[in-house]
Amino acid sequence: MNLKKSVWILFVLALLFGGGLMACSGLATTKQTGGEPVPANSVLTGTPLPAARSTRWVYDFSELPKGAVSHIDVVYFHRTQRCESCLNAEDYTQETLDKYFADQMKSGLISLWVLDVEKPENAALVQKFDAAGSSLYLSVLIQDTEYLCPNPDIWFYTSNKYLFVDTLRKKLTSLVGGS
Repeated sequence: MNLKKSVWILFVLALLFGGGLMACSGLATTKQTGGEPVPANSVLTGTPLPAARSTRWVYDFSELPKGAVSHIDVVYFHRTQRCESCLNAEDYTQETLDKYFADQMKSGLISLWVLDVEKPENAALVQKFDAAGSSLYLSVLIQDTEYLCPNPDIWFYTSNKYLFVDTLRKKLTSLVGGS
């Protein structure tokens, strides 16, 4: 098979796979933090990301500046109707944080947000992250700048908990250190 044909097939598969993911996604609880309401049907653990002076997109951690990470929000968006992959993504994300980053969660260095993209009260965050369906972002605060880091590769691992957890663990470890 020639290279062009292989690339085309991969492109078509990615479109089909991505469309299937967008059809997935719902559940949550309402919580409050520091007197500020958290959108209904969202889950928040830890402290919300402090206000940043500017926001920038990065697609690889090598694009992040040197310096101490002040805070990380792990932000998982989903649709109201959810498939097994979407539910796994949320469960595996929570498991990764509980197992490897419990101290950072407890100290407020890392927070988890789980938000339904279809709920009107989440519209500002959906727009900020340009979320269209199930997606996972790391929002990293370094020196008063918030860096939004999409993590589309996790969708390759939603049927393999070990690979999902290991991939997310390595990303977070590269930002904050740890196991």
